[in-house]
Amino acid sequence: MARKGGLLEDLRLANRDAQSERDRRRALRAWARARARGAVGIDETPEVETAEPRRDRMEETSATAAAELALKPESRFAVVKTPGGIAFAILVVLLIAWPYILPAFNPSNFLDMQDILAAAMVVMGLNLVAGYAGQLSLGQKIFVLIGGYTVGVFTTRFDTGFFGNHWIALILAVIFGMIIGALLGLPALRVKGAYLSIVTLAFVPIFYVAFNSQFLKPIFNGSQGIGDIKTPVGNLARPPRRVVTFPFTNHPMTNYDYYVFIVIAFAILFFLARNLVKSRWGRGMTAVRESEIAAKSSGVRVYKVKVSAFMISAAYAALAGAIITTYKTGQISPEASAAVHIRDSFVYVVMMIVGGTGTLAGPIVGATFVTLIRLLIPVVGDKFNVSLINWTTTILAVLALIGVITAPGGTVGVFQHNMEQRRAKRRRRHPDPPPARLPEALVRPRVRTEGVSADDVVLETKEMSKIFGGLRANDKVSIKVRRGSVHSLIGPNGSGKTTFINVVTGVYAPEEGEVWFGGEQIDGKPAFVTVEKGMARTFQNLQIWRRMSVLENVEVGLHSRAQAGFAANMVRTPRARREEAEIRARALGLLQFVGLEKWADVPAGALPYGPQRYLEIARALALDPILCILDEPAAGLNPAEVHDLMGVIRRIKETGITVFLIEHHMDLVMGVSDDIAVLDYGKKIAEGTPAEVQANERVIEAYLGAEAVEHMGA
Repeated sequence: MARKGGLLEDLRLANRDAQSERDRRRALRAWARARARGAVGIDETPEVETAEPRRDRMEETSATAAAELALKPESRFAVVKTPGGIAFAILVVLLIAWPYILPAFNPSNFLDMQDILAAAMVVMGLNLVAGYAGQLSLGQKIFVLIGGYTVGVFTTRFDTGFFGNHWIALILAVIFGMIIGALLGLPALRVKGAYLSIVTLAFVPIFYVAFNSQFLKPIFNGSQGIGDIKTPVGNLARPPRRVVTFPFTNHPMTNYDYYVFIVIAFAILFFLARNLVKSRWGRGMTAVRESEIAAKSSGVRVYKVKVSAFMISAAYAALAGAIITTYKTGQISPEASAAVHIRDSFVYVVMMIVGGTGTLAGPIVGATFVTLIRLLIPVVGDKFNVSLINWTTTILAVLALIGVITAPGGTVGVFQHNMEQRRAKRRRRHPDPPPARLPEALVRPRVRTEGVSADDVVLETKEMSKIFGGLRANDKVSIKVRRGSVHSLIGPNGSGKTTFINVVTGVYAPEEGEVWFGGEQIDGKPAFVTVEKGMARTFQNLQIWRRMSVLENVEVGLHSRAQAGFAANMVRTPRARREEAEIRARALGLLQFVGLEKWADVPAGALPYGPQRYLEIARALALDPILCILDEPAAGLNPAEVHDLMGVIRRIKETGITVFLIEHHMDLVMGVSDDIAVLDYGKKIAEGTPAEVQANERVIEAYLGAEAVEHMGA
């Protein structure tokens, strides 16, 4: 019997059974397009079909719709529609309008606001390199001076020529800032931690001497500096030829005109930073901060990320320095001593800490808060007849110390933590509906095909030895791993299994022998090279990025599969947005493969231990590997989780990915392995099928002792 209602009834059923509101909207749009093409009618009556085929059809449609939505690139200006984007847009409007809103406008407050905006620009750049990439620089004031001197030199030396144009000088300030940032960052970023901070701090007196030197006096004018720099009308009394004009015109800019430009520049820099942080490069920077070894093993070029972040940070500071020189003083000089610049660099760090290291809004909050304190200190001192101006740096140091102790995440970090706790409570009370299932093409791990040798042997070590001092952690180990197999490496604790993996993956270079992968010799090559050739790994000790979400952890694994660079992601080109959509869809599919899709937006550190192990496997599979190395994945898992892990490994093998397993859990090893190699004291003592290894006397002796072998012989 024909069913009444036709397509509309199908839509009602689909809406009732849909797993999310997103699927419902997708179904409605599909129906509307079908009507527009005349493919269906409102009263169409389809043929009778059973409930089961209809459910299968609906699930297939839901999966296809979910895939289309996941692969759809985000709009370039989608951030403006978010709560944070709306709040920032309101802030920008208020910043532009506030001189007209206040009943009594004070020009000194006007300059104070410009100081806050310029400081926020500097701290935004510092936050990228220190807060996100984890490379603390204490020489940020150097790049502020470079920007100021660039504007000063070009606008005074070339005057009315092309290079004397104020806007060309601003562009040159950014370019010179990036170039000098690269020149300083290339050697400095070879070290890390406290050593990096000391190196960047040493740049301050070096540049101070350069700006004061007699040799460079024709350019920088020594200790007297450069004066008579173009400024907006109303700031300083200047002849017309020294006034900043609007671009492509001779119309002079007023102080308010230039202030509007500063607000616009501030907004643009914020959105560029936001776009970078939300891109694959931003995730790569965060991965480098949390764990460099895990970042390398996920295909992130750590050194490139560090240097690029340092260059962008220098560009932000140089632009801010050029703006400060223009609106505030109309002149630039190296100050009385290098200590002044060291103090200012320290103040920028305090702003970042107080606002929130590694947060987007932190630089704005920190710059506002610290600048207001610096302005209030002399006012409070005058009120109590006490001179506090010389205590400014000490007060800020105490403020930073209190902030680090009481709120390591800064003001914005504390706010975000509280919001995340509220979201977690809401999820516990009202769990989110299960996400829509994705098509098998997105869920199934892929095997890399480009540049792959057809040889049956994927990985081979030939007489490979790794020596630490007098200890031979691996001693002439020769192993062949067949394509499409599960090859396990076992042995007692301290037998050299993890060292073997570190040599194979490029963490260590062998002292003797060779390592071949995919028909190429790779021993001694860095970790990112082995990753790019198709080798993925997990770690014996979990190496996940706990402050990133579960989804972002897997997205880092897809870093090397995209091509858009830093600049493309900062401006969100169509290619960058398309790649981001593809990365997100693939990451969601891999989470579904290991059963973690419902935790996609949860911080990785909030996962139970077992799911954290699965997360690391999903991240490794994101590399589309030829060979996936699992280093003791069953460590710490309960029996049920070990059983599930066995199923995951078998499903990985079914995709064609070769698995190299290092494990102590014998039930798991014997249940999934095609071949097994055994190490003892760094030497290979046995290799063969599970049955052959189980019966090998040397293996039994290594695990149970010689007495056990004698007992079995008896």
